[in-house]
Amino acid sequence: MRVGWTKGLDKELAIAVRGNFAEALVMRRRLKQLLLDKVDVSQRISRGKDGYDNANWAYLQADSRGYERALHEVLELILENT
Repeated sequence: MRVGWTKGLDKELAIAVRGNFAEALVMRRRLKQLLLDKVDVSQRISRGKDGYDNANWAYLQADSRGYERALHEVLELILENT
């Protein structure tokens, strides 16, 4: 669990957050899979040849990379031992 989950919390609330994090293992695993699926779809779409004729292709690629980066940040938050 990342330190950011409990940073700035009083001791009692930090203990509660740690407990809830541990109890939510099944939900976090499911969320992990959902987020990885979204990353996969985004990557498949951005690799497609359909967008090359779009004058804004570079912006679309940048947007896709930013979206995927944000999904990975959420993934890092839900992992157990990071």
